[in-house]
Amino acid sequence: MTQRYRLCFPLVGLLLAVLWLSIPRAWAQQAAPVPATTAPTSPPVAPRAPTSAAPPPTTQRCRYLRLALGRDTTTFALTDSLTIVPATVTANGRPVAYDVATNQYRIVRPAPAADSTGSILPDSVYLCYRVLPVQLLAQRYRRPPRLMDSIDFRERKMLRLEDFSQKEQILSTPGISKTGNLARGISFGNTQNVFVNSALNLQLEGKLTENIRLTAAISDQNVPFQPEGNTQTLQQFDKIYITLTGPQWNLTAGDVVLRNKPDYFLRYYKNIQGAAIEANLGAPGPQPLQAGASNNSVSNAPPSSFTTYTNGVTTNSAAPTGNSSQTLTPPGTVVPPNQTLQTPTGTAGSLATGGIGTGAAGPTGSGEVTVRDQKGQIRSSTLIAGGVAKGKFASLDIAPIENVQGPYRLTGPNGEQYIIVLAGSERVYLDGRLQTRGFDYDYTIDYNLAELTFSPRHLITKNSRLKVDFEYSDLNYSRSLYTLSHYQQVGKLQVRGNFYQEADDPNSTANLSLSATDQQALRRAGNVAAVQTRGDTLAAYNRSLVQYNRTIITNPTTGQQVATYTFPPDSTKPVYNVSFTNVGAGRGDYSLNTTSGTNGRVYVYRGPGQGSYAPVRVLPTPLLKQMLTAGATFQLDPTAAVFVDLASSQLQRNRFALGTEDKGGAMRLGYSVQNRALPNWAPAALRNYRLSSALDYEYTAPKFAPIDRYRDIEFDRNWSTVSTANATTTVPREDNILNFAVGLTRDATHSVNYRLSRRYRPGEVNGLQHWLDVAQQVGRVELRGALFLLNSQAGRYQSTWARGEASVRYGGGRLIPGYSYKFDKNRVVSPGRDSVRSANYFDEHTFFLQSPDTGRTRYRFDYSYRRDQTPTAEQTTLRVRTISQTWQGNVTTRLGRTQDLRVLATYRDLNPVAYADSTRQRNVLGKIDYNATLLQNQIRSELSYSVQTGRELRRDYSFLAVPAGQGTHYYAGDLNRNGVEDRDEFLEAQTPDAQYRTYIKVYLPTADYLTAYQNRLSYRLTVNAPRGWREAGGWQALVARFSSITSVTVDRRTGSKALGARLSPFSFEKEDASLLAFTQLVRNTLYLNRANPTFGAELTSQQTQQKTLLAQGFDLRNLTTQSLLLRRTLAQSFTGRLTVARDVREAQSSYSTNSAFLSARNFRLRIYTIQPEISYQPNTALRFTGTLQHVAKRDLLDRTGQPDVANDTRGTFDDLGLETRVSQVGKRTLTAATHVTRVTFEGNVASVVGLEVLQALRPGSNFTWNLNMEQRLANGLNITVAYDGRKSSGLGVVHTGRMQVAVLF
Repeated sequence: MTQRYRLCFPLVGLLLAVLWLSIPRAWAQQAAPVPATTAPTSPPVAPRAPTSAAPPPTTQRCRYLRLALGRDTTTFALTDSLTIVPATVTANGRPVAYDVATNQYRIVRPAPAADSTGSILPDSVYLCYRVLPVQLLAQRYRRPPRLMDSIDFRERKMLRLEDFSQKEQILSTPGISKTGNLARGISFGNTQNVFVNSALNLQLEGKLTENIRLTAAISDQNVPFQPEGNTQTLQQFDKIYITLTGPQWNLTAGDVVLRNKPDYFLRYYKNIQGAAIEANLGAPGPQPLQAGASNNSVSNAPPSSFTTYTNGVTTNSAAPTGNSSQTLTPPGTVVPPNQTLQTPTGTAGSLATGGIGTGAAGPTGSGEVTVRDQKGQIRSSTLIAGGVAKGKFASLDIAPIENVQGPYRLTGPNGEQYIIVLAGSERVYLDGRLQTRGFDYDYTIDYNLAELTFSPRHLITKNSRLKVDFEYSDLNYSRSLYTLSHYQQVGKLQVRGNFYQEADDPNSTANLSLSATDQQALRRAGNVAAVQTRGDTLAAYNRSLVQYNRTIITNPTTGQQVATYTFPPDSTKPVYNVSFTNVGAGRGDYSLNTTSGTNGRVYVYRGPGQGSYAPVRVLPTPLLKQMLTAGATFQLDPTAAVFVDLASSQLQRNRFALGTEDKGGAMRLGYSVQNRALPNWAPAALRNYRLSSALDYEYTAPKFAPIDRYRDIEFDRNWSTVSTANATTTVPREDNILNFAVGLTRDATHSVNYRLSRRYRPGEVNGLQHWLDVAQQVGRVELRGALFLLNSQAGRYQSTWARGEASVRYGGGRLIPGYSYKFDKNRVVSPGRDSVRSANYFDEHTFFLQSPDTGRTRYRFDYSYRRDQTPTAEQTTLRVRTISQTWQGNVTTRLGRTQDLRVLATYRDLNPVAYADSTRQRNVLGKIDYNATLLQNQIRSELSYSVQTGRELRRDYSFLAVPAGQGTHYYAGDLNRNGVEDRDEFLEAQTPDAQYRTYIKVYLPTADYLTAYQNRLSYRLTVNAPRGWREAGGWQALVARFSSITSVTVDRRTGSKALGARLSPFSFEKEDASLLAFTQLVRNTLYLNRANPTFGAELTSQQTQQKTLLAQGFDLRNLTTQSLLLRRTLAQSFTGRLTVARDVREAQSSYSTNSAFLSARNFRLRIYTIQPEISYQPNTALRFTGTLQHVAKRDLLDRTGQPDVANDTRGTFDDLGLETRVSQVGKRTLTAATHVTRVTFEGNVASVVGLEVLQALRPGSNFTWNLNMEQRLANGLNITVAYDGRKSSGLGVVHTGRMQVAVLF
């Protein structure tokens, strides 16, 4: 404590001196306008007019324009309700170029250089222009143009005017638009039970009253999947909500997304099912309560950015770079009353707070000062919300693998292996920078499997730092959530208060079964996050479950008797249901049996410490987290404010153990100065600079527990300590943090910032940080430097850390060369300095060459040389561990007006110097995108190709029982007579009968990953003849009759290290053991007279191949199709079609443990099909169709040695079909069809290949018939009645009926 007081005295004195010198100057600025010479980039401010006289009308309008990020040229279009005079458009007082042909304006201005972390800085200009008092481009006519169209006049019915925009509705709701449907149906039959189904999908939007607006999405369907995480914007299908919005309030019920209002200690982002009401009172306009990206706390979609809030130094802030809202107010601008002055996050005007390589910069977040008029205003914002939370927060550090882009599995904070990540809740950080989701951006994520994969834009190495914050669902306990917040602004004072609580209900378990013994164990466990109990339960014998017999054996090492579990069980002895948990390699006695064919996972006893699983059950405990916060901010002058934040938390890890909760408090206070002009006596060289300064002190009690992470993502790393983000797993300790920052900024290329941080955390951290960030431009040379120093006592060890970066860049020409040097030297030594350990120690040199942004071709080429060091085996000194060289280049160019090319390529050579027995690792990473449009858009080509190193997951599968009619498979019985259900005994259903659809096939993830070299290819080519060729005659007219569409999609993963195998997407060999997974779809269609209604032809060739890696082997599917379709209009009412096709359908598997079953499940069918069809349509309401189809199928696999399957299984199918369709537009549609199929079959009907050949038919005569009627009653009300029947040879008649009533909105 004495050391902290000694440090505080000089800083408090410095604070008083800064306030004494700056406050008089700031009030003087508020009273008088700032001369133009002090801020040349600022727009002029008009003097305030007297309040009694109305301002004169003016034709000049001004606004701020955000420039293109990191580019020299910005092209934009201006829109206004009146006509803009192009010659009057100016940017910061300079004329703007205007292109009459495109109605586009263009500004050419040197782009701001990137900061020391490589982040591109935003910039803006002040646009002014004049308008004419009329809109010259508005269309004006005395009569509607359609009345002057002769064709429209001839075809239009003269005696009736029909408005097709008005839909018939069963319920009329003026002012509210409705879309969707409501359906109720019933299904029954003589071989199935009665099923009732319902569906409701309704979307509403409109005004209930003059001031109340309604938005709703209502559905009763349970969507069993989440959106795919491969796009920047998610489309969620299962959102159900109703929102009412008034002038100053909004009420939302249903699926709601809650985000914290601006607060330092309280951070959360939660998906709940409940309700929230928010009221905002006060005058409209910019809200002073906005301290981050958004002041909205309630929404129905994942946010694109997260609310941040800080006052002053943000070293402890959780605000990611670029996530806060970017204001267009440039430095030096005089802010009018009632407007908000903010410093954009990440600009050079901010103080360096995130450190080198973190991307954070400066006192951000709140950093705002609201200028008030003399009367002042009162504003308030209140939020009340509650409901059932869908998930819980977790922060995870991922251990990267050298040269592997992913996928990386996300786990829970307590080691939960298989979790579901809530869609849109993740925040992914790479080396401290927030990443953007999307296939064309930084990463993709599979929410259901909780797998994260990085795109080729970033090379993942062993030195990469991967951190993810996310919400996940475990469905153990029902979790309630309540929050209340109130923010009040009175003149210069802002006060705020928040209450938040989320609690698990111990008496409401969703997928968790707790016995009385389990609950007693939880009560005795105390304040812990999980409890281990015995995993065995005595149960009745059930052959459909994986059960065990218990056997007592003697441990040969300890001599003690232990219980072991064996499979398969003996039904005459006691059987147990046993749960096994992965406790880590070498810590368990059991391992997973990957050779078992049982329908379920089987574990085998290996001996003490010889496995990874133990027969224990990990019981999660019900959690309670609560926080109460209060704070105040007082505005001293237009650029300075003081603030205080208080918080009190309560954490109870186990609600079964009463009286074990942890309670703690936290405090933070300080001041913040932003964009303050220097006094007159400052040197002339600094007149255009602005001063920013901040001082704060933060204290957290030992048992203080935040709701979500509220500090910067790199905060703990920068102090060389363990993560404190997860309060449930962190050792409780008090924390004392003192920060001081000061900086001078003129623009993006002229700034100097310094920050000092002191932290004391007993037993972990006792140190001092120094941050320095400098940017300077001399002519065309841009210089940047950043330095971070840490001297800390980390427990027993002394940490000395120096990290920095220096870069130089020469701009202004066609080639922009540059050089940067980075170093990171973190040396951790023991108290006696006799042992050395280091977290990171490297030097890196980078040379780059890039082009200006104004050129048609933009490129950048980098070469980097990095040397990493690590402690020796004796930990007495450091030695070189690896030397890596990386070449990277990206090119974006336009090859003419209709062709675009983007190339990104990375090559890395890693030499493990310290490991003599290790080989050099070479990795290739790249992506190519090429789009072309030729011959007036008649030839369109789209190509995308990428290559990277990833991992392939071994998948297991099992069959799960579902209600009859909802499955895809059925159990064929105990075919091998072993008394248990094997996976080989489940067959795919070939009929829609409910009795054959009682199981679904579910793929189960494992923890077994294999390194895979992946390449992807997507190509689409559309070819049409030029439009003028058809009238040209000769060979051109002949060629014009043809057109073609080709598409190729390949996703290939291989374990071969050969360069050709890694790069080529087409090398597919079924017997190649190194081919781990493969998906290919190739389709080509050649059209003749595609748009001709009289005659046409289509020739289609398609191939679909898929190979899946399973725990026991591989699963391969292959389908090759060639087909020819001819169509001819024979007469006015007759149309003929002829289809000829050849198919090869193949299925091969290597995962079965029974060789006989394995061979019997494989097949390779060759199928020939010919089908003539003729249709007769005498009028628009009646149509008759007759078809005759001949199909020949034959199995080409050699079945020698398989007694249950014939060696030459074949079938011939002759089908005669008749169909009648009666259709009255807008009233009813009646369809009746019947088919007679004669089947000739050779082989075993009950075999897998036999079922595949017959497709639910039987040898002999088969009859099928169906009748469907759709009747439109009125006002969007429809009724559908369907009847299906079939009669197979030797079997009874099967009848199925369905009826459904639907209302269309």
